[in-house]
This record gives sequence, C-alpha cells and structure tokens, in this order.
Amino acid sequence: MKKKLLLLITGPVLLLAGFLLLKDQYIFPYLHWRKLNSPGYVEEIKTKKGHYPQVDKEKVVWNSKKLAVRPVEIQEPEKKVLAADPNTWIDINLSSQTLCLFHSGNTNCFVVSTGLPRTPTPTGTFYIWTKIPSTLMAGPGYYLPGVPWTMYFYRGYGIHGTYWHNNFGQPMSHGCVNMRTPEAQFVFERVSVGTRVVIHY
Repeated sequence: MKKKLLLLITGPVLLLAGFLLLKDQYIFPYLHWRKLNSPGYVEEIKTKKGHYPQVDKEKVVWNSKKLAVRPVEIQEPEKKVLAADPNTWIDINLSSQTLCLFHSGNTNCFVVSTGLPRTPTPTGTFYIWTKIPSTLMAGPGYYLPGVPWTMYFYRGYGIHGTYWHNNFGQPMSHGCVNMRTPEAQFVFERVSVGTRVVIHY
C-alpha cells in the first residue's frame, strides 16, 4: 500500500521535474519546429494583412518577458506586383551575421541577428514567397505584434524589421533574420516575391 502511494506521489513529481529540465532545451523548440513545419501555419501566415489588432499594441513579449516597448506603426505601401529580377538576390552569412542585398549593380550589406543554436536559421537557397508590411508573430516565449517589413522565404521563416532588441551581430532569433527596421524597409522596397535568398555559414 505504501509503495503504491509513494508511486502515486513521486510519478507526477518526476514528470514535472523532467518537463522543467527539458522544456527550454527540447520540448518548446520541438513544438516550435512542428508549428513552423505545419501546412496550417503557412496558410495562417498567408492570410495576414498589413495591420494588427489595436488591443495587442501594448502586449510585447520576448523570451517570456513583457517589454516596455511599442510596435512600430507603419503605413502599408502601395501594392505593386513585381517580377523577380534574377540580378537581385539576398545573401545571408550566418558566420558573420550579415545580410547583403545585390540589386541593380549595387551591393548593400547590413548586420543582422539570426537564429539561436537551438532554433537555427535554415541554410540553403530559398525564394521570397510573400511580403507583409506589418504582421503578428507569436510562439513559445514571444508575442510580437506589428513586426515590420516582413519577407517570408521558407515556411514561417522570414527577414523582418526588429523593434524589441538592438543586439545585432549576435544570434538572437527563433530562426528568422532580424534587421534594424529602416534597413529591413530598404530591402523590402527592393525585392519582390520570387527573389532568391541564399543562406550559408
């Protein structure tokens, strides 16, 4: 009887302890990976427009902490349908934490923040599949309304402006490529759906 009672008590305690030990290293990253790779998440992103709910303006959470910052308010630019120019492309170097935009014979490079080791930015060749001036991003430990100048290049991974940190040059993200907001706008206005994105070390 005592053994059964001991098992009834210690079982849930061990489960809780295991969850607390593994949640940040394995459980939440796995759930986040599942979400980013789900077709439903891609469809959800596709339906986002250029606005975010008024009620969410004050609710900014990063790394599970509420921040005293406000989302950037932007005006949605005029909609233009552009054909992808093969001479315009983006190169992202994860080792140097830089993004270079090659366009019209020019090269502009910026310091960025890419994915943390447990939530890395994918490597390979991708193509921008949608551009959204302002959107909501949320997941385990973060809730970010009004993320500006977002360019999704693979499922839920995107290049976008960043108002919640200024630690560029260091990996900081859940897999996206964080840019300073004016620099993200500069890139946003010069690329189109179909623009090539090459990510490497």
